[in-house]
Amino acid sequence: MAQGFVYVLVSPNSNWIKIGGTEKPIAERLRGINGTPSYSDHGPWTLSDFLHVTDWRRVEGELHKHFNKHNVPAPKTRELFDIAPHEARERLRQTNKLLRVGYETTDKLFRDRSAKLFLYRLFELSGLFGSLDLQGAWTLSILPKTLGGRSFTLNIGSHEVAFSSLKPSDGKLSHFIILDRLILDYPDTIIWIGNHGGEVREANYKSAKRAVVINFDETFAGAERLFKLDGVRRALVAYWYDALADLRERNAKSVFARYHSYDAVAELWAYKLANEVPFSTS
Repeated sequence: MAQGFVYVLVSPNSNWIKIGGTEKPIAERLRGINGTPSYSDHGPWTLSDFLHVTDWRRVEGELHKHFNKHNVPAPKTRELFDIAPHEARERLRQTNKLLRVGYETTDKLFRDRSAKLFLYRLFELSGLFGSLDLQGAWTLSILPKTLGGRSFTLNIGSHEVAFSSLKPSDGKLSHFIILDRLILDYPDTIIWIGNHGGEVREANYKSAKRAVVINFDETFAGAERLFKLDGVRRALVAYWYDALADLRERNAKSVFARYHSYDAVAELWAYKLANEVPFSTS
């Protein structure tokens, strides 16, 4: 049994999809596919869906067998299929939960639907959903054992950019998020933060001179209100997008990669796909 990833790839230059598996990190495998002539001729390929599983060869084999009659006999390829991406995603998501790496931890946190929705909104506004191929350079650790009381920790490279934890004094949740300092241009938002037991201060990152950290106390459901406040999305994108672009340019990998919860990210991605408004021509 080999732990690894099973993925679905799509390309704007192909009517087919690619279903494959790998022991390598997703970003590394995707770069390899886009650099291999037999597949790059149909690319560039991007990630449509993925699962981190305990036996990737088994899961990949079951998917290939299920869609065998749709396999495309293109030269020097074995993993192209003439099916709609959503069909492959739906089948992939039927994978036995016991084969998913980290599923129990994901399920434990996301039983609190408000925790799931808070992370979903954070991913959506910051642009992380557009950087799924960079997983391992940015990382999400959920219910980390080394930090008592934390629900999750998000890192971009070596920088801790968001976390939520229980306060031992009163059992309430405290939230910390790194933003660009342009958030200071929005006094009503700063007042909201102050009214929720928080503050804005300089982030202690020498390589991120414009970074500030905000903290505030709220339930996960209440914390979602932050994302609707003036300037928050702008400040999130300004700092996180630049940090992610830097990681992509340097082809970087985080020292926290071994703690990354691909399963939690896969659940958030599935939620996004399930709740997207279908395109209409009417």
